[in-house]
Amino acid sequence: MITEQLAPMNRTHAHIELALAQKEQGTLLAPGPCPHLFDGLKQNRAVYGRVTKGEVFEYYETLLGLTNLKHRTKRRIKAEVMAAAEIYTKRMLQLWVEECGLRTFKDQDGVYQGYGPPGDFMMMRVVDYVRELEKKHNTKIVYQHDCKRGDLGATMIGYYNRFIGDLEQKLGIKHSYLPYDTMNINVYMGVDVALLKEVRKKNFIPARGLELMRDNGKGIVVLCKTSNDSGPHYQQQLLLERKKTLEECVAKDVNYWAKHYGLIHRGLSPLGLVIGSTHPATGIIRALFPTGTWWVPGFGNQGGKFENIMLELIREGEWNGQGATFTNETGMMFVWMKQQGGTGRVRDTERLTIEAVRNFRKAEFNAYQAPEVKAAGIIYPFNTIGRMI
Repeated sequence: MITEQLAPMNRTHAHIELALAQKEQGTLLAPGPCPHLFDGLKQNRAVYGRVTKGEVFEYYETLLGLTNLKHRTKRRIKAEVMAAAEIYTKRMLQLWVEECGLRTFKDQDGVYQGYGPPGDFMMMRVVDYVRELEKKHNTKIVYQHDCKRGDLGATMIGYYNRFIGDLEQKLGIKHSYLPYDTMNINVYMGVDVALLKEVRKKNFIPARGLELMRDNGKGIVVLCKTSNDSGPHYQQQLLLERKKTLEECVAKDVNYWAKHYGLIHRGLSPLGLVIGSTHPATGIIRALFPTGTWWVPGFGNQGGKFENIMLELIREGEWNGQGATFTNETGMMFVWMKQQGGTGRVRDTERLTIEAVRNFRKAEFNAYQAPEVKAAGIIYPFNTIGRMI
């Protein structure tokens, strides 16, 4: 069992790769490749179109034949929607990578789970496509997965192996179905969820979380200050014995884990936090965990604002102005929809996507110019003027 403080790691990990990818793309933006299921077959067809033949349709029709969806017509309808949604999602990824120069993304597990068991296969095929784009353009694409797992022991190992691990530990097969770079967890059950030390009781539970970060360079992000409306009801409550709010306690604890387990390299930790953009943040979380990288949700339907989060960015050193990934799911994924400020025409997707990313870069640049941001010593870390014109 590991109890002593470990020496600092010397491996380039996912959050260093994320920061470098952000330098390349010139923004903290991370769109969400999330093919939501809409209400009603007509609406899904209006969004994704119709695909009733070809390799992708045949794949899903065959796959659905192995499930308990036995009715042939219903199976073909589901295969049609899944094929169309996959093609749409891959097209968005291609636009973001090839036309907008983006290299960082974060998807949402629950969106794919909404398709039932076949949703896992769609998720796998989309991840595979991301890695194909990576090879095609000879660049690193950082792909993050929002799954919010929070269990104990051998159960948690299953989640880690599924999303950021592989089959080698259990089966001796070096293969990963879902090779994500990072995933997130909740630590309601405590540090045990992170699996940072070995446990030997009736059975042996290895320090799988620690291994994946130190040896495999993966990132693990802890829920701290979420973007949902009712998050403050719990997260901003004061814990009297510790004289800190719950979210502050989480940040302080994760910072301790990063130091104790040697999880800091080049000034960044593979451990990070979720810090939403819908509630004001003053920089106190950054003070409690200086080397962390924040997942910042809310820049979409939830109405998140730059001014709520800018003071949480890193204030000095190599990564000044970084230390976060700004995620936008529906606003970028369905940019053509009128409720997202679009024209309502799917055919305008490419033009509107390029405009949306350009506008995000401009708004982001302006957020760095705010007096309080400059006074905090936070600098704009990108050279993207050409991309913003």
